[in-house]
Amino acid sequence: MIAFSMAVGITLAFIPGLTLLWFVLFIPMMLVRLNQAAFLGMMAAGKLFMPFVDPFSERLGYFILSRPGLYEPMGRFLSLPGTNWFRLNDSFVTGGFVLGIAGWPFWFLISLILVGLYRRYLAVKVKTLFSKLGGKVPLLKKLSIAVSAGRRIGGAA
Repeated sequence: MIAFSMAVGITLAFIPGLTLLWFVLFIPMMLVRLNQAAFLGMMAAGKLFMPFVDPFSERLGYFILSRPGLYEPMGRFLSLPGTNWFRLNDSFVTGGFVLGIAGWPFWFLISLILVGLYRRYLAVKVKTLFSKLGGKVPLLKKLSIAVSAGRRIGGAA
């Protein structure tokens, strides 16, 4: 579930925000049961690296939109009421959407590997660090108790 959340966060990082396409994908993901910390964290981390990927996604979007076979279907689709809010006629949005959706299996596999590596090498060290901090900072100790109690109630223990 964590790897799925991370992959969806990376996919949404590729799609430019404030388009209807981004909201159509973001809102359902916030409503379904997934690890929202991993989802939002990877989306934020992905947005940090987007300036390096944006030129490639722009060229990919232009390549897709300039295909002669797509001219008529895209024209018919974009002539429907409300579809211009998706901004799929913009090469930047189309490239990011295709790069995010087509790369989703790859992002999922990378996320699966990262979660496995974290659990194998870092999980114990992070838990001991937070337990030491919890002993020194009372607010962190109460937060840790509340999180562990919430996990027991939710059945994720």
